[in-house]
Amino acid sequence: MAIEFDTPLNLYRANVGLALRIVGFGHDVRQQACDLEMQRIKRDVAALNATREATIRAREWSDLASSYQAALRDYMATTTNLWQQALVSAARQQTAHSDGMRDALAQWQSAWTNNWHRSTGIDPVSTPLQDWFQRLEQLVGGALDGRGPAARYVATNLPSVGANGRGPQGEHHGG
Repeated sequence: MAIEFDTPLNLYRANVGLALRIVGFGHDVRQQACDLEMQRIKRDVAALNATREATIRAREWSDLASSYQAALRDYMATTTNLWQQALVSAARQQTAHSDGMRDALAQWQSAWTNNWHRSTGIDPVSTPLQDWFQRLEQLVGGALDGRGPAARYVATNLPSVGANGRGPQGEHHGG
């Protein structure tokens, strides 16, 4: 008996939802980057205006030097604040992106595996296929949570990658 496979609308909805979620994350990152860039531009304009005003109002070199120092101090304080905001933003984006992608992939997986369960449960001959899909679902679910066999394999067997994108220093390869 042939299994008639008919793709329900939920699968298409899950695919579109996953794609839109990814696009939404990209949009949020761009939005926050543009906000930070706008703050940098405002900082630079304020520093230029302060320098111009200091130059116009200065009567002596010491007045000019003290005005420049005050402008530089404000510029550096604003720059430090912007760097802190950028680091906090990057950390939040990374956390939100990983949590959102885990949820989106779990929903996507659920939509696809529910369809496979429905299609494999029709025929008693498909019992081995049904077992295989259950194992696949457990493997993917565990990998998404970081607790499955695939996650353990990656954690124990793959070399760690440093900040420079290379493996640990001192490794010697035969050759």
